[in-house]
Amino acid sequence: MADTYSQKQPSEGRNYFLIFWSGALATIGGQLINPNLVLPFLYLALGAPTFFAGMLLPFVTGSRLIAEIFVSPFINRATRAKLAVYAPNLLTAAVLAAVALFSTKLPGLMIVLLFLTTAVVLGLCQGITSLGTSQIYGISVPAEKRNRMVFAQATISGVLAIIVVLVTRDLLAGDQPMQRHIVVLWCGVIAMFAAGVAFAGVQLLEEEQANRIEPAKKPKPLAELATGFKTGMAYQWYRKFLTARLIFVSVELAMPFYTIHAATLHMGTKHSLSYFVIGASLGMVIGSILWGWLSNRISVKPVMWLGCMIAAVSAAMALGFNFLGYAQNVWAYALVIMLLSLGGNGVIYGRYLYLIQMSAEQERPYLVALGDVSAGLVGMVFAAILGAVAHLHDPITPIFALVVLNLIAMFYAFRLPPVKG
Repeated sequence: MADTYSQKQPSEGRNYFLIFWSGALATIGGQLINPNLVLPFLYLALGAPTFFAGMLLPFVTGSRLIAEIFVSPFINRATRAKLAVYAPNLLTAAVLAAVALFSTKLPGLMIVLLFLTTAVVLGLCQGITSLGTSQIYGISVPAEKRNRMVFAQATISGVLAIIVVLVTRDLLAGDQPMQRHIVVLWCGVIAMFAAGVAFAGVQLLEEEQANRIEPAKKPKPLAELATGFKTGMAYQWYRKFLTARLIFVSVELAMPFYTIHAATLHMGTKHSLSYFVIGASLGMVIGSILWGWLSNRISVKPVMWLGCMIAAVSAAMALGFNFLGYAQNVWAYALVIMLLSLGGNGVIYGRYLYLIQMSAEQERPYLVALGDVSAGLVGMVFAAILGAVAHLHDPITPIFALVVLNLIAMFYAFRLPPVKG
């Protein structure tokens, strides 16, 4: 087998630079177009029905899962993997630019359809991009540099997202709530476009791809789920993990309901969305450092239950601030969002690592598929119920439910079997 690294290591020089900064820009863009926070906030700023604000994130995660299942067999050549990274980033930028340009001119029903369609497109693009990125990182970045690259991208992009929001917050203004916050979306559009253009310049060798990546087999989603159920139910640890995974939905999909509450208080507050994005980005930066250190030095289990506990604390703070009147302070609510971002980051990071460490390599894809699909279905129901409660009753009521559910999630995470080894 030819040693492609002896010709020129793709991880060095121009390719490494483009791969690194394309990933960092995409992560910045992801923060600035966040379906947890930014899209629901802008959607509510247009005066659209509250119920669908909580459904945007489940639409993103559901369509992402569909993309990962059905597109994976086609990402088996370097040129296709490269296309799967930069084309979705450019498409994401184009779709969100259309939202920024035209959403203020649409009637209520069309706003709902536009944002739900945008959520589906975002999920599909994220799923395809994740497949392409996994392939490219596998063939172009040496194993010893991958974790360091991903960690550096997360930290740098979080810091840069904060800087971008602070620098650009006064660039646009208007009489309508949407126009006061649209600068955040435009910054996300520019970041996603730049990420796509940067990755389009990456040069890959088809020979290298053929040598290092096995062609993907055509997936059979129902067969994978059936195999995952049969395999997973045979293990006591996985049965407990799956229960915890489903309850973790209350942490992973909680942000839109904080956004609904925050929007009722701060939709007209100048720069409020910018400050909330700063809080979420700061939580991501702290999490990328804290959870990485904790999982390496102690265990991955504390990452999960501490993440749930921090999410519960953020919900309790939101309730306390609301009743004491402090929620009217935009920085106080930004602190709540920062804590939720930190806790949610820990739960996602922790349950991902826990499953990797507990499962055998040949069984892992089926166990992941079962967990993702089960959590996706539960997430849709969860979002629909809490969204209806927020719409029909009061935006603060779902947060009462989140305190309880987050504490139950912490309890289940704490009682999971210890990690192997």
